[in-house]
Amino acid sequence: MILNLSTYKSQLIELESRPNKSAFDSTISRHNFENSIYEFFDRNYETYLGATVDERKEIRQIIKNHDRDEKDVHEGDHQPVPFRYFLNWYVIRAIKQLKTSGESIWLLRGLISISILDGLHDRIKDEEHLARFFVTAEEKGLDPIPAFQLISKISSDQPLKSGEMSTRELIANIPNTAHEIVTDLRKLSLIE
Repeated sequence: MILNLSTYKSQLIELESRPNKSAFDSTISRHNFENSIYEFFDRNYETYLGATVDERKEIRQIIKNHDRDEKDVHEGDHQPVPFRYFLNWYVIRAIKQLKTSGESIWLLRGLISISILDGLHDRIKDEEHLARFFVTAEEKGLDPIPAFQLISKISSDQPLKSGEMSTRELIANIPNTAHEIVTDLRKLSLIE
């Protein structure tokens, strides 16, 4: 069942605010929190996919508005784990799921998550993740081009930082560079 946008946004804000409120009291509580994020994005990727241009912009802005960085910590505050890290870990999980299962749903979920992150985490890592998605999908016998085209079209066309490609351009261009990027990562033994 697809969440309505209002419910989706309120649940996303609630999730994203959690790391800013207090430190995790144990590895287990952090692990449980990670799992709740994974479940949220597993179940609700279609909400972003089916949203309008303005609604997707709102979702990306929620991530930007509630992301707390190390520079925002004041003396006496707990050290936050920025939400963008959790969303990036979700992307990595989706790559692993695609690699083990070969199910195209993981390609779609991962690409949507990169679209939502919109360059907030690390543009170089985004490029590497996108390349890995593309090559892994092909290695699993899938045609990744339609998913890349779809998610490129619904992603932001505004670069987050001056001089960077927009997320839309990055996703659209990855099919041209994916094999070279993955070959280089494999040579450096950064991926299998």
